[in-house]
Amino acid sequence: MSVDRAGAEEAIQQLLLQLEELREAIRVVQTRSLAISSELQEIRIAYETLNTIQKLSQQDVFTSLDRNGYVFVKARLASIDEAIVRVGREYYVSLPIDKAKGVLMEYEKELADELREAEAELKKLTELYNQIQKKMQEYVAMLQTGQRGGGAKQS
Repeated sequence: MSVDRAGAEEAIQQLLLQLEELREAIRVVQTRSLAISSELQEIRIAYETLNTIQKLSQQDVFTSLDRNGYVFVKARLASIDEAIVRVGREYYVSLPIDKAKGVLMEYEKELADELREAEAELKKLTELYNQIQKKMQEYVAMLQTGQRGGGAKQS
């Protein structure tokens, strides 16, 4: 069985390029998935905080000045019946807490759908990566077999 060495080497080079492109695409989708997951977590925290405010009817609260909770301040809520919620990129509106929670639930639903899409895309990219990697290994094995077979014939 004769192996077209030049053709196999060229195929391996092309597959290596495809693998590199897929690695980058996988990295991008993974980064997007992590960002979506983080945003989902923030929305869930906001939702639970609104639930707590509504349930306890407390006007005195501790609130974090940063996302990671390094600094808290004691604050008095002007209203325990309403919350200001983002309804667009730069648009905020004061809504009753139940409606604000509804807006958060819609955001959560949209982000969960987006996360599922990203995970499906990641799965497809990973499967394609594995297929290409397997094909490349087949070419490498052919080259190695061809070298051994070719070397034995020359002796």
